Amino acid sequence: MQEASIIRSPQETQGLAVLVSIDNELTRCGLIQMLADLPMVTTVHPGADPQATIRLLETGDYQLVIVSAESPRGGTDEVLAVAARTGTSSLFLLRQPEDALMPEVAALSVDGFLLESGLNRTVLADSLHKLRHGEMPIPGSLARRILDELRTVGKPRSDPSFMLTPRERQALKLLAEGLSNKQIARRLGISEHGAKRHVGNVLAKLNCPNRTVAVTVALNHGLLAEETVQPPDPAVVSLRRRIASVPEQQQWGKGGRA
Repeated sequence: MQEASIIRSPQETQGLAVLVSIDNELTRCGLIQMLADLPMVTTVHPGADPQATIRLLETGDYQLVIVSAESPRGGTDEVLAVAARTGTSSLFLLRQPEDALMPEVAALSVDGFLLESGLNRTVLADSLHKLRHGEMPIPGSLARRILDELRTVGKPRSDPSFMLTPRERQALKLLAEGLSNKQIARRLGISEHGAKRHVGNVLAKLNCPNRTVAVTVALNHGLLAEETVQPPDPAVVSLRRRIASVPEQQQWGKGGRA
């Protein structure tokens, strides 16, 4: 069955243009129909093929893309990376709250979540309203699930520093700023794959299921506090300079090093 874009009248130009990049046809069509019934949505376009979705995103004509875990392997990552680059908001459709705790989902950079069970026009409209006002849409059941996890995770696995490397600490701070993997890579001067690996390591070491919980744990443990470096003692600096200026024979004696 050929799916067509749904476009409203020219008078409704302040609404959202939405891409639905979901592989399951039944889910995709149902979501498109609900979106089409919302006054705030002016355009809805299907994007079952990730590459087709990416081409549409690169036009810059869409403000929101909705994805799910059902997309072909790697397809969701690519779509979200292009969405971040083009400034397009993203929502992730979950089948059940536990799906958000899977490592491959938790590592994704999305602006909010939708839950298949209980999803209707009212819930969808509320989620889009929150997204437009800079809030993170998250179903109540998922929020409760994350809070449950927060009560039991985030404990040091060996010591209070969580054994984060300097690079992982940098990634964590950028994560707290809400940056995507691609933006983190750009700020750190590394590849996107490297940034994703650092984020994954941070989640694992903090024992957190997703970015939101990781930032909360980091705040609770003071991991985002600015680190201050004490200036070296001037006397020590002076002594080091004097030693460095003495010929090696004089430092160690005529017989060589001790």
